[in-house]
Amino acid sequence: MQNSTRFLKKFLDSPATVGSIIPSSRMLVSAMLAPVDWVRAETIVELGAGTGVITRAIEGRRRTDSTFLAFESDSQMRRDLNRQYPDILTEADAFHLHEALERRGLPDADCVISGLPFANFPRNQQAGLITAIHDALRPGGLFVAFQYTRQLQPYLDSVYGDIARRLVLFNIPPALVYICRKEA
Repeated sequence: MQNSTRFLKKFLDSPATVGSIIPSSRMLVSAMLAPVDWVRAETIVELGAGTGVITRAIEGRRRTDSTFLAFESDSQMRRDLNRQYPDILTEADAFHLHEALERRGLPDADCVISGLPFANFPRNQQAGLITAIHDALRPGGLFVAFQYTRQLQPYLDSVYGDIARRLVLFNIPPALVYICRKEA
């Protein structure tokens, strides 16, 4: 319950950056992580880690020798993530994804999992971030994002050839999960 209360407070303080009133449901988290090949994933990126609902699930699935880089713009949430998950690397600005990977000497990502509220960003930032995520993925890499609207779909269609969609009704609000694979 503490995560939900903190999440609601952050939403009320800054709805444009948080994007929802409560953390993602177990069903949404499961739908987000099911497509990932956890045996092969070496470099994992999470965008918009928030209170760590998806982070916790990634931690439970990833290989112990993999690298996990989580982005969260809220400094308090990022400190909480660092305290709770000392083995993950954290960064503040998802718009500098490629630079963060390079600075840390990491290879292209095997998967990027996103909880960012793309609909709250200006259109040029949405398009720029979709392109940056695609560029940061290795060939065959996976980008998985959930959204509450279909607004992101044209950008994804313009960048990825292989896209699957899944509706998760058991979430507040119901969410669309986009599963995008970069061409090998």
